[in-house]
Amino acid sequence: MFKISDFSKLSRVSVKTLRYYDQIGLLRPAHTDGDSGYRYYTADQLYRLHRILAFKDLGFTLEQIGPILEEVSCEEINGMLRLKQAELQQKVLEEQARLARIEARVQQIRLEEGKAPVSEPVVKRIDAELAATLRAQVPRSHLGQLAAEAQRHVQGQGMAPGPLVVQWHDCGLPDGRVDIEVGVLLGRPIRDDGRFRVTRLPEMPLVASFLHRCDPRGVCRASSQLAQWIERNGYRIADEPPQRELFYPAAEGEDPGALRHAELLIPVVPNGSKTD
Repeated sequence: MFKISDFSKLSRVSVKTLRYYDQIGLLRPAHTDGDSGYRYYTADQLYRLHRILAFKDLGFTLEQIGPILEEVSCEEINGMLRLKQAELQQKVLEEQARLARIEARVQQIRLEEGKAPVSEPVVKRIDAELAATLRAQVPRSHLGQLAAEAQRHVQGQGMAPGPLVVQWHDCGLPDGRVDIEVGVLLGRPIRDDGRFRVTRLPEMPLVASFLHRCDPRGVCRASSQLAQWIERNGYRIADEPPQRELFYPAAEGEDPGALRHAELLIPVVPNGSKTD
């Protein structure tokens, strides 16, 4: 058996904590000397202590751990820990994406100097277009995952993916989520698979269109540039249809992470119009 000080070193749990676990009946010593009061533990008790620590990491209180400690198998604990691990990994990814967005905003503010866009926006009409799309309410950081999934879906049916399309239905959902529709423009119909559906994107009778080069790893100023152009040229943003973005495939041999040709489409109406 091990003295409490040695057991503390083996388990990397403080003596104070071990005494507290004894006090509340969560981890009793295997033996307590009647004369000296010294506590002694066995190596087997490390397994019980590891279970206690595992349940703590899962968010259970010490009061909750006691009653369930004997009822849950090691396999069940491992499963719960793996699930918690996956949840934490997703949170880390989301926080990393959030940090990247904050840095991008900082850069964007620094760059907002009213520089002329690479190409001048134009007003035009967009006809209804065939696309395979998926609509979801997700964190903004999931956009790239959905885009990759859309391209795989189209390629899986033997078709080279066309331009990637994103429709922004609502950017103000709770918890930082957005309501977006992500898909790929199609030259011909393909099968629905229960997740992606083949649909016709609504026509856009009057849109402000801005062709630009978008850096997927940096700041894209297209939205602010096009908004300024709309204000200067006597238009306002229409309520419907949703704003749309097109991202064109990289040319053969082009770095997939390099500047990408993109088109931002914002529905507009002339100032003074009674209806949107």
